[in-house]
This record gives sequence, structure tokens and C-alpha cells, in this order.
Amino acid sequence: MLRKVYIRSIVRPGAEDPDVRPLLSPIESRRMGRLLKRALWTSVEALRQAGIDKPDAIITATDYGCLESSIAFLNALCSKGELPMRPVHFMQSTHNTIGSFIGIRLQCHGYNTTYSHHGNSFDSALMDGWMQIALGDIDTALVGWYDENIPLFSEMLSAKSVEPEDVALAFVLSASPEGALRELTLPIHYCDYV
Repeated sequence: MLRKVYIRSIVRPGAEDPDVRPLLSPIESRRMGRLLKRALWTSVEALRQAGIDKPDAIITATDYGCLESSIAFLNALCSKGELPMRPVHFMQSTHNTIGSFIGIRLQCHGYNTTYSHHGNSFDSALMDGWMQIALGDIDTALVGWYDENIPLFSEMLSAKSVEPEDVALAFVLSASPEGALRELTLPIHYCDYV
């Protein structure tokens, strides 16, 4: 029998970037792009609001990954060829960087996966969290959607009339109804809950 799944918190930062100084040292902050900072703050705040220190799973959704770091890496590769480059841009350029970073910061060594299905990433991540909890594999999940809109990417997609979103959104899902905002039910479409 499937268990019910509940949404314990939903966090999305406002128009201004959140203050990450309590979470990161100045050196860490300087080496991180805007998307990773927003993802960390959103995740920590969602867990705080849900009253959970460490989730059983971290499930991340991103359509494009860390674009700012990817562009910096590719620009350095084009301008410097195979000369030594800063490894930070490469390490922060992959799609699973966000979920891995959050897992490391939270010292969460459980289930950690990233969905990158253009247009369906977050619905897929929510469905995964729902299934893991409903089947009894885990009791809590941090599910986040993180994407950034940078000028170069907007220019590239404008010909296709596509405008990439600038998004940082975190849900905490739980098997427990205690303190829940509402039940997460099938079919799952994130827009029904935001």
C-alpha cells in the first residue's frame, strides 16, 4: 500500500538575491556563481521551515545547469586552449553540480539525483520524490528546481521565442502529515502547488 506524501514547505526567494553570508565564508562565496548561492539558500530555508535538519534524499531539477559557470569554462577554453585553467568553472559547469553541492553542504549522503528534462525537469523531480516516499524507501526529500537566465543564453534562444527562466524553488516532502501545507497528489504538475 502506498503512503501519502505531504508538502512541508515551499521556498522561493524574492526579486532580490537572498543573503548567503550566514551560510558561506567570503572565500566560498567569491568562488560560487549566483545560481549555487540561490540554491543553497533556498534549500536551507526550506529545510528550516519544515523543521528538518537533514533530508533522506536530495532531488534536483534543472533544464540548463549552471550556465554562468559553463560559459566561463568555454570562454577560457577558447581563449587559453589547453593551457592550465581554473578548475572551478569546470567543476561547477555540470548539471549535477547543484544537487552535489547541496548534499555536501548538508552532509547528506543519501539518495541524490538530478533531472534535466527540458520543460519537465521539476515535474520529474517531484514525481521521483513522491514515489520514493510513497513506496516507503525514504521519509523526507528536498526537491529543488534551479535555473538561471544569462544574457548570452537569452540571445541564443530569442530566435526560437524561448525565454529561459531564472528560478530557485525548493519543496520539502515528507511521509508525515505533521506541519504539512498540503498533500502532494497525482498527477503531479508543479504549477498546481506554487
